[in-house]
Amino acid sequence: MKKIAVLFTITVLSLFPLFADSRNIVYNQSFEIFGVDSVEISLVYEELKISRIYGDEISVEIGSNNIKKIPQVLCQDGVFKIENIDKKAKRGTRCTVYLYLPQDLDAMSITINNVSGNIQADILRAQNTVAIGNVSGRTDIGACATELYNVTTVSGNATLQKVTAEYFDFNSTSGNIFAELEAVPLASSGITNISGKSQLYVPKGVDLKLTTFSVSGGISNNVAASVNPAAPQITITSVSGKIEIREY
Repeated sequence: MKKIAVLFTITVLSLFPLFADSRNIVYNQSFEIFGVDSVEISLVYEELKISRIYGDEISVEIGSNNIKKIPQVLCQDGVFKIENIDKKAKRGTRCTVYLYLPQDLDAMSITINNVSGNIQADILRAQNTVAIGNVSGRTDIGACATELYNVTTVSGNATLQKVTAEYFDFNSTSGNIFAELEAVPLASSGITNISGKSQLYVPKGVDLKLTTFSVSGGISNNVAASVNPAAPQITITSVSGKIEIREY
């Protein structure tokens, strides 16, 4: 029985290498943050995990079971870039990109695009813009501070916590969107969805003008309407998805 169990284990590992996690690090490099104005990430199937660290260097680790199919990493002309240059995935290839951004990095913009891989970040911060596009992968952002915060998905769900932005624009076709405001936006902002659920959580007692519209989806709102004409406007629209607005 022990021989059979050992044989089965070896067979599974040979057929599905690093199935649970692509922590087999095949790339490890650091870059000085001096002169970096923007961060641009373009992936296809890779998992992306972003963490904030102390120090003055951007660090990248890539774990994969296929060293020939890892994204390209460049830092030049003020742009730090991670890109899947093949624009396709080889069957059986698994890859996770671990990006460590220093607390002192003061980039003008952060742009992230993925097709099917998940995007996870504990905090994103940029002076002007944070823009995220994910087709079918899940997007989880622990906190974000910027001027313009844009997130667009097709079928992937997005969880956007501790949003601090002067203006935000969140869109999806069928994915669920959960947004938690840390601060009130200064300009008109909105969430647009077709069939996915849209949830907005705002600080208790916040002064906002809220407009909601759904063709066939239910609407639930327990936030009192503002009578202040100067209060910022947030509009949430949907075709068949539910809309929910809550205080916390």
